[in-house]
Amino acid sequence: MKIIKSNEIKNDILKNIKYCNKKKSLLIISQNNDLAVNQYKNAIIRRCNEFNIDYIDKEFSKEDNHLDIINYCNNLKNIDGFIVLQPLLESTDLDYLRENIPFNDLDGFKYDSLGKIMSKKFENLPQTVKSIIKFINYMNLDLEGKDIIIANSTNIIGKPLAMYLNYKKASVTLFNSKTKNQKEKIKNCDIFISAIGKANYYNKDYFRNGQIIIDAGVSFVDGNMYGDIDYEYIKDLDIKIVTCKNGVGSITTLSLLESLLYS
Repeated sequence: MKIIKSNEIKNDILKNIKYCNKKKSLLIISQNNDLAVNQYKNAIIRRCNEFNIDYIDKEFSKEDNHLDIINYCNNLKNIDGFIVLQPLLESTDLDYLRENIPFNDLDGFKYDSLGKIMSKKFENLPQTVKSIIKFINYMNLDLEGKDIIIANSTNIIGKPLAMYLNYKKASVTLFNSKTKNQKEKIKNCDIFISAIGKANYYNKDYFRNGQIIIDAGVSFVDGNMYGDIDYEYIKDLDIKIVTCKNGVGSITTLSLLESLLYS
């Protein structure tokens, strides 16, 4: 098992951020006391402070809904970009937010961003997807004709990533919770990308030598962070893998700020 690390990718993004003289302001929207959300938000805030980027951290209460969020946004000025940290509460209508948030979309959240992705315009891809693509480019992978499986079918990761990979002439399969014969299908693919958020879910039975694995899943057990892949049980395989800890998640926050500054 060869682990593909993020150091060079991270350094390139850091250079882009440090050498940008633009002054921008970020709005961070959240509404759920979720451990993964809080970790991501804290990472964003820490990097904003590091690079002197203005931000508003707005956490809405359980009494608030989509109308309160839009009313708040409409009364703000000088916001250059926003990110909605999901999940929000069930009482908050995401469709309404996607149609009405007035600011520049940095994470593929609004309907116009999703529409552009369908039209092969990938500037507003979600940040996790952008980070996965950065690793694909870093590994200089030829995607044409490759069989790629994505274990995620959401608007946040699976669907926009599939559109991009299909544009690159790969054959893409999206998995959901009802997909049958998963072990056989994963073992036969060239590239496997996982983002299901289940700790150590995929073991050696799913993989074979020669594959490329990108683990974009994050979950917490007893306060410890895990990816979707059980690395211990695949360490003897001849594979290349991007892990959750020094991989996609380690550059997603920087990618967000890079997108903000260069938008």
